[in-house]
Amino acid sequence: MNQSDPPQESSANSPATPHQPGTTPPSPPVGGTEVPQPWASSATRPPSAPSPGGSRRNRFGAVVLGIAVLALLASFGSAVVSWRALDQARTARDIASARSPIVVPTATPAGSESSSLPSPSDPAVTPDGGTGPAEAPRSPGQPPVLNERTVYQEKYEAQSLTLNPAKCFAEMYVDLDEPRANVGLGSSDLTFSPDCQAGAPYVQLGAGVDGSEMARAGMRPQECADAIRAAPIAENAEVPLRKGSWLCVSTSYAKARERRDDWRMVLIEVVSISNERSVVLRATAWNIPED
Repeated sequence: MNQSDPPQESSANSPATPHQPGTTPPSPPVGGTEVPQPWASSATRPPSAPSPGGSRRNRFGAVVLGIAVLALLASFGSAVVSWRALDQARTARDIASARSPIVVPTATPAGSESSSLPSPSDPAVTPDGGTGPAEAPRSPGQPPVLNERTVYQEKYEAQSLTLNPAKCFAEMYVDLDEPRANVGLGSSDLTFSPDCQAGAPYVQLGAGVDGSEMARAGMRPQECADAIRAAPIAENAEVPLRKGSWLCVSTSYAKARERRDDWRMVLIEVVSISNERSVVLRATAWNIPED
């Protein structure tokens, strides 16, 4: 009769019986050896929590990046403002250049003092303190230009002259500087002729004397100068005299310089003409300044 084999005790060193589904997992072996878990492999291990040091580094990097962006924006804004200011300055310069001509200053040698005399491009100062375009220097012996800035001085006013030649064909010479009638030819400004045969008595202007028939009562010396410039009497012309008529006459500038006298502007009125061809004139004169 066969006897059954006695049951063998499991050795402590034998491997653990694998866990079957639906059964209670075996207890860990004696001795504290940990039974490996199914999820303990590296493939199925849950992610570890971020370290505190890495979070602080990320926040610091974000702050630095933000500061850099703000600095870049501020630099861009400053560049835009500077460009706008430069553009406005150029526009203002162009407007100023268009309104007034650019004067290039002349170089002054080192160690030399600048002259106090005005240059030809400097504006001329008017008597009332204003400025006007500078006039070109005149040649020696040339009379000054007469304009609204000329300051005249009265020489005499409403002086009467009676012209009464002894003969019908005789001539009488008139000096308007004093004034005086019946003077020599060399110092005369007008030559008077009675012209007894026909027509009216007339006068002729002397050498270097200018005049105009476009005159009227109460004219000022500059108005006479303008009339002489616009409507002069022709050289050697015979100017007929009529009662109530007026003449503007400027004396000879060359003769005035020879005598070291003043150049003069004269307004002449024909007061009367008699049947005997005697003529009465009334004259008012002004001295013309040299400059």
